Order: sequence, then structure tokens, then C-alpha cells
Amino acid sequence: MQSSLETKVGMFVLAALSVFVYMAFQIGAFRFDQGRYSTYHIYFKDVAGLARKADVKIAGVKVGWVETVELTSSEPLQVHAHIMVDRGYALYEDAYSIVRQDGILGTKYIELIPGDPLLSPLPSGSVLGKPTVAPVSFDELLQQFKDIATNVQGVTQSLHDAIGGQAGKEQLRSMVTNLSTTSDKLASFTTVLERSMVENHDKINTVLEIGDHVKQLSAQLENEVLPAVQENIDKIATAVSENINRVASRMESTAIALTDATAQVQEGFKSVSSIACKIDEGQGLIGKLINEEDTYQDIKVAVQGLKNYFATIDMLQVVFDSHFEGMHRPAENYYFEDSKGYIDIRLHPNENYFFLLQLVSSEKGWVDRFQINHYYRDKEGCLIDTDKLHLTDAQRLENVFTHDREIFTRYTVKLGLQIGKIFGDIAFRIGILEGTAGIGLDVDVPLNTEKLRWVSTFEAFDLRGWNRKNDRRPHLKWLNRMFFMHNLYFVFGADDFISKRNANPFFGAGLRFGDDDVKYFLSSLAGYFSGASYNGIAKTTCIN
Repeated sequence: MQSSLETKVGMFVLAALSVFVYMAFQIGAFRFDQGRYSTYHIYFKDVAGLARKADVKIAGVKVGWVETVELTSSEPLQVHAHIMVDRGYALYEDAYSIVRQDGILGTKYIELIPGDPLLSPLPSGSVLGKPTVAPVSFDELLQQFKDIATNVQGVTQSLHDAIGGQAGKEQLRSMVTNLSTTSDKLASFTTVLERSMVENHDKINTVLEIGDHVKQLSAQLENEVLPAVQENIDKIATAVSENINRVASRMESTAIALTDATAQVQEGFKSVSSIACKIDEGQGLIGKLINEEDTYQDIKVAVQGLKNYFATIDMLQVVFDSHFEGMHRPAENYYFEDSKGYIDIRLHPNENYFFLLQLVSSEKGWVDRFQINHYYRDKEGCLIDTDKLHLTDAQRLENVFTHDREIFTRYTVKLGLQIGKIFGDIAFRIGILEGTAGIGLDVDVPLNTEKLRWVSTFEAFDLRGWNRKNDRRPHLKWLNRMFFMHNLYFVFGADDFISKRNANPFFGAGLRFGDDDVKYFLSSLAGYFSGASYNGIAKTTCIN
């Protein structure tokens, strides 16, 4: 029976390690094919959220990844990005890079422009010669939006100062009245002009009749006077007739155009008057901006809240940590070696504080204690003094004294919730540790090397020894994490090392991921499933 439990625990640990190793390979924590990649160096003024393990693409196709992103110590300050690119894709002397983003909320990546193939190719380890293109910063867009809002506020304030108030209303009403009077006068002028044209119509006909008489006179003179004189008179009569008809036509067209223009001016003034009334009544966006100060303040508060929200989200950092501990000796009240598993989630609102949510499982489990008290009461319900009763010692032990009952539950889970403060290389924690109140101290031991990191932890909890059977000393634990890779580490230390029967050295291993690694893993997983869906659709299309 016991071997079966050990087999299950071992299979569970192996399955968990397999999942962690698979996730580590998926996010690029382990890479054994770096020999077929070339290294290049890029310098930016601002990476705008570019993270380690981000994709490196050419024409939208992934060709590598970002190995490291760090700030240079020399002046002027720049961001140094070390990238890995597949050797099958060559970069040339005029190659440059751009930081881009997949959609609005997607991850950032580096887009490479290979350059002119006629130039010499860049060898591995080179720095891109052509300056990089700086990405568009979301903070700059918010600042521009703020400037636009400030300008709109200035315009609306000027319009409010010019039109707002009783004096502005009177000026606007006077302007509309003057425009209406002007349109009425133009209409009257058009009526008079049209009436004049009608009254002069008979006179124009009379002039045309005079031309006819002149023509008759010229015909008579043609028979009496020289032919040259008759021809000149005909030309003069014809020219006079054409000019009079042309003048009459132009005057009629001018009268019609003036009538239409007057009607359009009247309609325009009506529209202006309607808009002015709506603005004065506070209707529409401009009316509310001019007449309601609360509307502007609401817009200002909303923009500031949106800016603060994005700033908080950008500062929030999340760290996922999981490890197991295998004890070296049998534990108290347990015939076998205990093993523990931990899952930690650390939330960092800023660089100085953090919150830690912890789940702890134990093969040995924890103890639950109960107390049962028995008393004698009479028929009225009053408590009876047992010293006045004639009871044997066995009866007293069975019915009067308090009974303690202890239940040990194996393979259980405890919850931990802590708040921490960071002081340089030291972090102090306080809260719930393995289901009881306690404190913790984490020390990042300086080793002066980037290849190895050592974090030593001291914890004190279960201060009254509730989880032990016959020992009321506090539970003290010493834990060490040795990071030999960015995400993978070994664990060793001593658990409950001051107890009488439960002191135990332990060894184990664990994985730690930052939010940049999780974002990279999720984006890679989404790309994998989208590519699989696309291939499935393509295959279905080919079959059909």
C-alpha cells in the first residue's frame, strides 16, 4: 500500500517536472541550437516595452529572438539589445531595425530591414551600422492627446468669454437681427429692380419701333439718296437693335441671380440663428463645453484616470515560482520521508513592495486538534459540582474531564498570503506561511558573477508548534535557491531545524518565470494554435 502511494507521488513529481521542462523549452529557456544563429547588437534610445525573448522578424516572419535587453552605463544612456538571427538570413551594411507591436495589445518585437544585397554582409557579432527607428511611445501619444485637450479647453474658454454672459448674448442677438434686416432690404431692392424692368418693357418696345421707322426711312432714302448712305444707315439700325436686346437679357438674368442669392442668404442666416440658439441653450458638445464646466472637468478626469491606469498596469510585475523539497529523514509521526511542493505568485506594484500568494502541499500533512468537555447538570439545567458526587476515578475520567483528539490529515494543501518590503538585496516578508502566522527574510547573496545567483531565505512560522505532536517550539526553516540558469534552480536547506524530532535536511529543484517569459510563452502558444488552424483550413481546402 505504501509503495503504491510512493509510486503515485513519484509519478506526479515526474509529470510536473515534464510540464515545467516543456514550458521552459517552449519559451526558450533552454536552447541547444544556438550554433546556427548569428549574433548582432542594436542600440535604441527607447525600447518602449521590448522584453527579453521577444521575436525578431524579417517581413513579418520570425527569424530569431532577443537574447538580452540592458541599459548601457556610458553616456549618453542607451538601451543595448543583443539579438540572435538565423544564419540563413543575411544582413547587410545598411541594415536597420524597428520596434513594432502585434496589434494594439500584442507583444513588442523587432522588425529587421536586411538592407541592400549589393553591399557587404554584416558578420556575426556586428553592430547594425544604420541608426534604428525609434518606436512610437504610448506616453507621447497620451501627452499629445493632453495638449489637444488643453488647446480645446483654450478655444472653448475663449468662445465662452466672447459669447458667454448677458453681454455676449445681447451681441449675438443684435448680430442676428442686423443680418435679418439686411436680408429684408436685399429682398426689397430685388423687388424694386424687378418692377423697374417690367415698367420699362414698353419703352424698350418703343425704341425697337423707332428702329423700324428708321429702317423704313432708310428704305425711302435708298431710292432717293446715294447707295453708300443707305448701307451705312442699315448698319447703324442693326447694331442699335442688337445692343438693346443684349442689355435687356443681361438685366433680366441679373435680377434672377439677385433673387436666388437673397433666398440663400436668408436660409443661411436662419441656420446661423438656429445654431446660436442651440449653443446658448447648452445643446450639443460645443454648447455643453461652453455652458457646463462639469462636462469639461469630467473629460479631464477621465483622461487623467486612463493615463494613471495604463501607468499602473505598465509598472505591475508578476513572478511565478514553483519548486519541490524532498526530506532526508522520516518526519515526526510519519514512517517515511516527507516531501513538499510550493507554488508562489509574486505581484510587484512597484520596485519596493510585493505581495506573495502561496500554495503548499505536504505528503506528511498537518494536524487538527479538537477538545471535548463533559459536564453534569441537574433537571433544571444547573451545573453540578462533581466534587459532591460519589464517582469513581474512571467515571470522572470518562464523563467530566476534557478529552483531546488529534487528527493527522495526509496529502493536504495549505494557503499562504504575505506582504513584503525590499531593501536593496534584502526582502522582508510577513503574513501567513503554510497556514500559520510568520515572517520571512530573503537575501540575494552578491557573487560578482552573472552565471550563478544565490538567494538564501530564513522563515519562522507556527510559533507555538501547533503542527507538531509533542513539541511547542517555533518552526524555523533555512532555504537556499541556486540559479544556474535564468529560470531553473536547485533547492537545499534545513526544515524545522530546532525541533526535537522533525529536523530534516532537504534537496529539490524549481522553476521561476517572470511576466515577460509568460507573455512570450502565451504569444508563442497563440501563434502556434493560429498556425495550426491555418494549416488545417489549407488542408481542408486542398481536399475539397
